[in-house]
Amino acid sequence: MGVWREGRGRVVALCAVLVGACGCASSGPVTRPTSASAVTARAPATSLAPATTAAAGGPLAELASLPTTPTGRVPDYRRAAFGPDGWDYDPASGCNTRDRVLIAESARPPTMGARCKVLAGQWTSLYDGVSVTDPHLLQIDHLIPLADAWRSGAAGWSPDRRQRFANDLSAPDTLIAVTGRTNESKGDDTPDEWLPPARSAWCTYARDWVDVKARWQLSVTSAERRALAAILATC
Repeated sequence: MGVWREGRGRVVALCAVLVGACGCASSGPVTRPTSASAVTARAPATSLAPATTAAAGGPLAELASLPTTPTGRVPDYRRAAFGPDGWDYDPASGCNTRDRVLIAESARPPTMGARCKVLAGQWTSLYDGVSVTDPHLLQIDHLIPLADAWRSGAAGWSPDRRQRFANDLSAPDTLIAVTGRTNESKGDDTPDEWLPPARSAWCTYARDWVDVKARWQLSVTSAERRALAAILATC
């Protein structure tokens, strides 16, 4: 994504950019945090990371550690199972999860309205490389689609864990801002079924896909594993 995907160590208080929401003077753009304590300052508790951590040894080792998705039937997917009200909302700041992703991924300090409304900024959509200044042209994509997460383990999670996954702000690869047309073309496909139109994004996409599945202990199908391994072997 944008420059802030590369600057994970630079954490600036969210209040610095929420001029309308917090009454603070902006001192620069915000990065996504990398620690639970930093996340707590920016988001409700439901956005904290899972207790597990990814396997060491790089993306191919992580991929090898992932279990294979069982072939048995799972209950039908329901979007409401990941939280009935869509994005988590923090009444104190007026921010929801979408707002926080837009703020974190803007390559320049975003223009803010009242109650955390993001009016403008500078984003680069990972999937197609398109630069966008109007946030209305962007959708927040669950890198691992919720329907695929459901099929690969989340059907057996508690409602709280599913809601935390759907609003995970603990790492910059779980939720990303992309153009609406690419998000809609992806649907709930896995990497053996869909890849970003921008071939230059494939390595990042594959690495992030494996990272999220490893952190949340999700499984992969055999076809998904083969497709990811083939991409990662070229990176």
